[in-house]
Amino acid sequence: MKAQFWHAEHFGFDVESPSQRINGATPDDIDATTSTLFVEDCLVALFHIEENDGHHQVVRLHHDIRRIAKKVGSKRLVVAAFGHLSGSYAPTDEAKAISQQIVETCRKWDGFEVHTSPFGYNKTFDLRAYGHRDAVKFRGY
Repeated sequence: MKAQFWHAEHFGFDVESPSQRINGATPDDIDATTSTLFVEDCLVALFHIEENDGHHQVVRLHHDIRRIAKKVGSKRLVVAAFGHLSGSYAPTDEAKAISQQIVETCRKWDGFEVHTSPFGYNKTFDLRAYGHRDAVKFRGY
């Protein structure tokens, strides 16, 4: 598993089209409330599920999301799958299930407002990261 973190002044996305690279997996259902997002002062955690990832990697990712959010003082999280951080890929259905588990666990944490992006779509992103030393992190698990 790989993860890229940004402490962002703002982060947003707009769904553009269904992805042709999800190998038969079903994309998430979208509507007007899930096809676009704009969040200010947030921690963005984009992660890539690799072949053979499992519980150990998920636990480590959750630990880092909470730790980095606390360090930068962010109560707003954008936590989403992003299949562009590695050349190793878990089977698409498995990656989707693990991704949903990661997001749902974050939503159970007290004191956080958690957002995500729909799985299986091409999106445009709007990101403005802060410039402090903890504003950008990359992790491999």
